[in-house]
Amino acid sequence: MSVVVGMSGGVDSAISAVLLKELGEHVIGVTLHFSQHSACCNISSTRRAKAQCEHLGIAWHNVDVKDAFDCQVIQPFWQAVAGGATPNPCVFCNERVKWQGLLDVADELHADFIASGHYAGIVHSEDGDQICRGMDGAKDQSYFLYRLSAEQRHRVWFPLAGRVKSDVVALASRWFSPDLLASRESQDLCFVEGPVSEEVRRRLPCVPGDVVLTDGTVIGKHQGVASYTVGQRSGLGISAASRLYVVEKRHATNELVVGQRSACMRDAFEAIDLKWQHLPTSKSAHFSADVVTRYRSKPVKGSIDRVSEDRVSVHLADSLFAVTRGQAVVFYDDRCILGGGTIV
Repeated sequence: MSVVVGMSGGVDSAISAVLLKELGEHVIGVTLHFSQHSACCNISSTRRAKAQCEHLGIAWHNVDVKDAFDCQVIQPFWQAVAGGATPNPCVFCNERVKWQGLLDVADELHADFIASGHYAGIVHSEDGDQICRGMDGAKDQSYFLYRLSAEQRHRVWFPLAGRVKSDVVALASRWFSPDLLASRESQDLCFVEGPVSEEVRRRLPCVPGDVVLTDGTVIGKHQGVASYTVGQRSGLGISAASRLYVVEKRHATNELVVGQRSACMRDAFEAIDLKWQHLPTSKSAHFSADVVTRYRSKPVKGSIDRVSEDRVSVHLADSLFAVTRGQAVVFYDDRCILGGGTIV
């Protein structure tokens, strides 16, 4: 079988190609070029990906997806930020650009599967294909993959599903010279250079306004509510007797509400723009699941009610810190994803 592997120039994708090659698969390396300013595909990482493929004796293709990335990820991200949300662009990039881009290349090259260096797994069954947690709990990236389509999931291969990072690094040192390995992990906002708050103020009209306590007392000035996020503690520019956190962003009145950490705790919220990987009919109206609202956060037991076709109400057994509008919520049944959506 032939497999298209997304090659970023990093350790994980390189070893994924190695493992597939050792299985005897016909491996094809593909590097997607997302953005001129993207840290994921700069000149050095692209050259490294090409060199890794040459070292392994596999074909390499460099594919330009800048227009799709700008239209499907960057522009919606800034629109959401302008509207007061704190979006998670990675989940949309995976669905709309990264995995779809690999799938398109696979179809052009008549390849059977697509693969990446994600620490995640896949379970195929008659009920559908579900993304699952990888063996390495500290590196598990399944949270970012809840939006993958049925076709993407059906043809995906995760060579690192049963691996831990330390083993992958050790294997890489045996297969590649140091100059062919990335020195740092990829970053979440690959298209933003420098602090995100500075880029927000550069791109969006940020009008200064009042910083208020939860009781309405004015205690300072902010530099534009769009440049802050719920749960933020540093960079507030406020001197107080105790630590203060961003509790709420009020765009209507241009107020930034701050308070004690306890004020940022929530045990209920709603989510929209839902994507389901496995939802039995018996659970369609009401079901229980492990709820994750941030990457690498511990799952919390929750009760989910379908408010409408594209909206759910979530009630948690334990309160979570800084459940933030625009972020992704993912529902798990033990290790496998049921679905997820965008927090409102």
